[in-house]
Amino acid sequence: MGGLARSPEHDVVPGTRCADHAHDPEDGTTMALDVIFTNGSIHTQDPGHPLVHALGVHGGRIVSVDEQLPREAFDRVVNLRGATVVPGFHDAHCHLSLLGEALVQVDVSPRAAPTMAELLERIGAAARDSEPGEWVMGQGYDQNYLDGHHPLAVELDAVAPLNPVWLWHNSRHMAVANSAAFAVAGYPGRAGFTVPEGGRVPLDDDGSAQGLLEETARALVSDHLPAKTTRVVAEQIGAAGDVAVAAGITSITEPGLGAPAHLGQSPTDIAAYQLARDEGLLRVRATLMPYLTTLHPIDPTGCTVAQPYPLEGQGFGLDLGIRSGLGDEWLRIGAVKVLSDGSLIGRSALMTEGYVPEEGQDAENVGYLQFPREWLEQRLVAAHENGWQLAVHAIGDGAVDVVLDILEEAQRRFPREDARHRIEHFGVASDEQVARAASLGVVPVPQGRFVNELGDGMARALGERRTRFCYRMKSLVDAGMVVPASTDAPIVDYPPLSNIHDMVNRLTASGAPFVPEERISVDEAVHAYTVASAQASHQEDEKGSLTPGKLADFVVLSEDIYTVDPTTIRDIGITATVIGGEVVHGRV
Repeated sequence: MGGLARSPEHDVVPGTRCADHAHDPEDGTTMALDVIFTNGSIHTQDPGHPLVHALGVHGGRIVSVDEQLPREAFDRVVNLRGATVVPGFHDAHCHLSLLGEALVQVDVSPRAAPTMAELLERIGAAARDSEPGEWVMGQGYDQNYLDGHHPLAVELDAVAPLNPVWLWHNSRHMAVANSAAFAVAGYPGRAGFTVPEGGRVPLDDDGSAQGLLEETARALVSDHLPAKTTRVVAEQIGAAGDVAVAAGITSITEPGLGAPAHLGQSPTDIAAYQLARDEGLLRVRATLMPYLTTLHPIDPTGCTVAQPYPLEGQGFGLDLGIRSGLGDEWLRIGAVKVLSDGSLIGRSALMTEGYVPEEGQDAENVGYLQFPREWLEQRLVAAHENGWQLAVHAIGDGAVDVVLDILEEAQRRFPREDARHRIEHFGVASDEQVARAASLGVVPVPQGRFVNELGDGMARALGERRTRFCYRMKSLVDAGMVVPASTDAPIVDYPPLSNIHDMVNRLTASGAPFVPEERISVDEAVHAYTVASAQASHQEDEKGSLTPGKLADFVVLSEDIYTVDPTTIRDIGITATVIGGEVVHGRV
């Protein structure tokens, strides 16, 4: 273990009760505080006390550091035995409920199915284990590892002739369905559908769908997937929470709920989170982002307005005027989320220049918006006017321009201090776009883990010249922006230490450096995962640093993250995860 050496005089058995208790100077009564964690190398992220050796906790919050209160004031003393401690990791963009779904679906990620033959074998095996007509659901394939080819419906038909099959691309911006799935959706022969705006469906020579459904076109079939009950989603939240706390995650922000045609699992996603909390299944603190299509106009009488668009000066939000900030330290409403464009590895993110052509591609592909620009502007400005924090997915530099224009227009028309509007991903951004975003107070939310798992495919899509502007981090930090840390799990793997490893090292899965000048330090990466992630959701007064008055959420590491070889950060273990002063994973 890193940090302090073991100190015999602090070697108190965890759970030992102190003989003496503190005296309350106000009324003379004796009070016992809950627990003090001693003999640690505790990196607080509080500039006033950056490194301390003890944390006192009462009522789930930190009440003291070092010797501010005597050990005798506490009911229990826990000896950390010199271990390194950091604030709990807050994943600022994690689809926790979808991670729970991924845990029960067929894994067709490159790790599990590195070739098309292995992918098809996995689907075939799942079909053989299923009843005829039962859906076979898979998740995580990446065509960049499959010679650039998406699975075809006819290939899935061959291994699962009696079952509808649905495979999520690892970006979740596209999916593949077989013929039986199209038939369930009302399109026998994979024909007879109309492609919605903001989507694309590649066709065979005979006009039938090949199987791939991009962006909004997913809904042609996804609207007919088996409906998720509130309880099923709650159980998935619980399953994902189990693996999250084991990785040191104490808080997440789930970006996009309640609109399964776009993001989320059911119209009752937030109810599922409430049920998970009621039944003890919610393992981590959660900030929830409703999807933009769940907001609607509300007139002064409190009735939902019939027209589908907001008018200036009109209420716009969820029923009862609910908006960002409602809730408590366990469950709260955050920003409103919307996807403006697609993904880089799926080549659907909106670019100012075309992607590097794929084999056999003739027409230039610059990607596309998922909604008309006017539609986005009207609703996002209305949400801003009504007090919502905005969180807009924009990956391509073309989409970044559109979103920056909208955010600037919102503030021009309805000035609001400290809005902290977010651009999720901020995937490709020029120096000028970085400077403009910083001047607008935008919070960019990039994913370091994308560099490793998706970097090779992103580099192929962009080419060398534009790759240097891809998933920037140091440039954002140097511009003075709040830069939180996130994974977008289950798009890529969720462990924070793997993410920090990639933020610091920036190597792709093939071992190639990926814009190494955008590497950040370990200090900056830990700050991103703690303080900056709290700031990104207006919660820095509650968490992010181990400061008296804040929540007692922290992680005990097996090694000192600040002194190990940076190329081994991902190998550090999680000795314990503590939320509200209670050990929820491991032991100390």
